[in-house]
Amino acid sequence: MAPVRALAWRYQYTARRVLPVLSHHHYDFAECRFEPRYDDRWESATLIPRLVTFDCAQTLVEIPPDWSLGKLVVDAATQIGLKPPSGADKLYMKLYAGRLPEFFEINQTGDMVRAETFWSELGLAWLHAIGESDACAEALRDAADELLFGPKSEVFKLYDDVLPCLDYLDSMGIQAAVISNWDYSLHRVLKMFGIYERFLVVKASLEEGVEKPDPRLFEIALEEAGLHASETFHVGDSHEDDFVGAKAASLRVALIDRMAEESNPPVLKSLLDLPEAFTWID
Repeated sequence: MAPVRALAWRYQYTARRVLPVLSHHHYDFAECRFEPRYDDRWESATLIPRLVTFDCAQTLVEIPPDWSLGKLVVDAATQIGLKPPSGADKLYMKLYAGRLPEFFEINQTGDMVRAETFWSELGLAWLHAIGESDACAEALRDAADELLFGPKSEVFKLYDDVLPCLDYLDSMGIQAAVISNWDYSLHRVLKMFGIYERFLVVKASLEEGVEKPDPRLFEIALEEAGLHASETFHVGDSHEDDFVGAKAASLRVALIDRMAEESNPPVLKSLLDLPEAFTWID
């Protein structure tokens, strides 16, 4: 974006989205943050939160709707010259499902050595099942890892509105966190986009042993952040997991739907409209 266009966009965005919010706030120089200015219209409203929590999949990071772990492994096998038979993706998922209790335990213990062993053994079992040699195991693992987490990942893509949104939160002194129904790889996915350090707290459901919409996952994150639900705003894409779950934890919440025509409570068309969502009163 050319410098002049960028400045024009920033001015228009600030005038349209940010100034209406700031008009109901004053800056507390002692605390170095904005505080709500209460009057009859805004008596109970804390418009600007101290923390915004985000779901990850389809909120921060786009994932193809037809993606599956089995399909990824088949693509990786094809890439290294193997010819997996029809149904090989379903076979992988069946083998994976049979070891899910072990995978859940690995997530909760955080044993990454055991995690490496888990994926290696699963890959070997699948290769044996489709009649391939153990000699392919390391190449298969490397190819799958590159497809999943490499710079040209075919699975994960950061939405264009994420970085500007995080920049806005930084400029306002608002903390950010991630609360997602995910496994331990959530941390790696955020790191691959260079945004991991921008979050005060990152909580993956499989690591905590509880998943949204259970309010306990939100409560665990808030306890670590040292903040109250009344100081927090959540954004996610799932009505059940995010909207119902956040409400159960007493958080204000907006749903992100980038296919919507415009932002209207409780739906955000873009994370760039988050300042506007702060003015929505339940």
